[in-house]
Amino acid sequence: MSSICKKKAKQTNRFKSTFVLAVSLIILCTQAFAQEKVNETLDADPNGFVEIKHVSGEAKIIGWDQDEVKVEGVLGERTEKFRFEREGKTIILEVEVKNNKGWWSNNSSGNGDDLVIHVPKGSRIEYNSPNAEVSVSSIYGGADVSVVNGQLRADDMRGRIRLSSVNGDIRAMGLEGEVVVDTVNGDIRAEQTEGDEIRANTVNGDIDAKSSASEVTAETVNGDIEFYLQKVEVVNTNTVNGGIEMEMELLDGANVQASSVGGRVELSFQEGVQARFDLESHTGGSIKDNITGKKANKPKYGPRRWLEFSTGNASSTVEVSTVHGRIEVKTK
Repeated sequence: MSSICKKKAKQTNRFKSTFVLAVSLIILCTQAFAQEKVNETLDADPNGFVEIKHVSGEAKIIGWDQDEVKVEGVLGERTEKFRFEREGKTIILEVEVKNNKGWWSNNSSGNGDDLVIHVPKGSRIEYNSPNAEVSVSSIYGGADVSVVNGQLRADDMRGRIRLSSVNGDIRAMGLEGEVVVDTVNGDIRAEQTEGDEIRANTVNGDIDAKSSASEVTAETVNGDIEFYLQKVEVVNTNTVNGGIEMEMELLDGANVQASSVGGRVELSFQEGVQARFDLESHTGGSIKDNITGKKANKPKYGPRRWLEFSTGNASSTVEVSTVHGRIEVKTK
């Protein structure tokens, strides 16, 4: 081999060694950062705003009595950037991941973040993640919590509260204030101890809730609705392939509407309820009046059934319709 060829071979080998070393250092440094433990604290306004964004993993957000936001835990394997800073009365926490194709694509395997975030109880929080399990507790300034794929848990919350998931169940207990709970594929279980309004919506899932709200809205396509209410002014519930079961006490001038395509509708009211009832089944369902004992009307031909009656000094209205389900009204 000529001296020129030997020299080129040595240069090539040296380049390969340098390249391999550089790649190894990059991988090692990235892994070290991605699995880095976090334990950081920032002073915060006791009634400020906390904005949290991360891609995947698990997050626990807990309200406490200190005027600080503290983040502790472990960052995920694909973490590229960790941002934790204050802008005025706002605390921003953001975890970014590598999203280029290949080893670090969003479809690659690997664990996400595992974070515990303490915030002042009076904070209002906003949380967003496409793939995460999140729990939120003891937040009294309101919250807007949204995930795409993941379970959502909330306890001891106050203020204006919105909880949403596309694919995941939502469990929310001890809520006070205006509440909106939405999921597409998942069940909703909620308990509102104080507040004027609650709205719960799902496409494929059941809704099971207890509420003191006077205004109630619940909708599902494929699922049952079960509500235990107190004194109500406005109730609007709808389901396509599912049943509706509700207990409530009507205030003067209340309006209740419930509809189903193929499921039962069962409503229970206080003793001595004073309301006008308008009940209708369109194509073959049944109507059972356990308040006055009246029988449903039916045409000479056709499957339709309907029943209208009033009790006491009727000031409220109850309208129930189903296509081919069963309707039952009763008192407790």
